[in-house]
Amino acid sequence: MYMKWVILAPWIAHSTYSFLVKDPRERDLLYFLLFPLVMIRILHHQIWITLSRYLTAKGKNRIVDRSIDFEQVDRESTWDDLILLNGIMSYIVYMVSPEASHLPLWRMDGAVLVLVLHVGAVEFLYYWFHRALHHHFLYSRYHSHHHSSIVTEPITAVVHPFAENMAYSVLFAIPLYTAVITRTLSITTLFGYITYIDFMNNMGHCNFEFIPKSFFSIFPFFKYLIYSPT
Repeated sequence: MYMKWVILAPWIAHSTYSFLVKDPRERDLLYFLLFPLVMIRILHHQIWITLSRYLTAKGKNRIVDRSIDFEQVDRESTWDDLILLNGIMSYIVYMVSPEASHLPLWRMDGAVLVLVLHVGAVEFLYYWFHRALHHHFLYSRYHSHHHSSIVTEPITAVVHPFAENMAYSVLFAIPLYTAVITRTLSITTLFGYITYIDFMNNMGHCNFEFIPKSFFSIFPFFKYLIYSPT
């Protein structure tokens, strides 16, 4: 199962070697940090998995009052495939896009651009793409795999057929790649945006409620920024 991660080995070796031997002024911090970003995502997901299963086992505040079956566990054991795919895509984009090299740690204009494109383009396209996935033609061929998990776990969010994972990856790459080609992307925005997407996906597929109803009553605007498992 874990042998598939060997596919990243050439890039990991080259980025590490380049960072160690190059002159400090020529080192590219982003290229060196791409693999740590992948590992941070793995850790992030694993924390959610552990927390979710612990709370589900306690049996309190479960949304679907059922236990997880072994078939689901086996089916969702490929949850790291999407992270591996995104890692490969990140290295390829870095190699073919000169604008992606030597990113600054922070740029306000890039952060604003990513935010605007996510709210204005990604959310709109994601909504209609998700609705299309529930049409019989696409649902029976792709999206039904995701909905086979009745008792959802955080990682249920990323368990999809390859074609669907590719579509999601391209969709969420729109703000980041736009910032790359406009030379406004920063390392902080890149890490922050990916972490935000992972956080919302994990939280939204837990089988326990994280956010009390009173929160949205007090802060109704947040229902446009986050969604709860319920």
